[in-house]
Amino acid sequence: MILVHAARQLVSRLYIHPILVNFTAALVPVSLGSDVLERLTRRGSLRETGWWTMLYAACVTPFTALAGWLFWMKDDVGVHGMAIHKWLGTSLAVLIPALALWRSRFWKADRRPNGLYLGAGLVLLAALILQGHLGGVQVFKDM
Repeated sequence: MILVHAARQLVSRLYIHPILVNFTAALVPVSLGSDVLERLTRRGSLRETGWWTMLYAACVTPFTALAGWLFWMKDDVGVHGMAIHKWLGTSLAVLIPALALWRSRFWKADRRPNGLYLGAGLVLLAALILQGHLGGVQVFKDM
């Protein structure tokens, strides 16, 4: 219990959750965008970019969600959209690594990701945008 309290204090004082959010919010669209552009231009470096950025997103996103749970404040309880933000973020912490695992199969086979993967990635990206919007509304509502 003392360890959780100390972690919560550290995450809150250093604003770790809002910092980590930016990595996921950047890496996932860069990965998917690179994969789409690779299909259009046939540039292999874009396929590599798609793989590595998705892998990095898969590594950082679970820590982002954990930091979000530790950053959770009492005044967030009952706030419209925050329950969705919390549970959607937790789901994304599982789904993004799962998408990276799927992406790794294309990487290992030296193939470009198929349309099904890209479609699933775009649905996941839409969920990520909604989740970020809900968190941003809570942070910036009084500005």
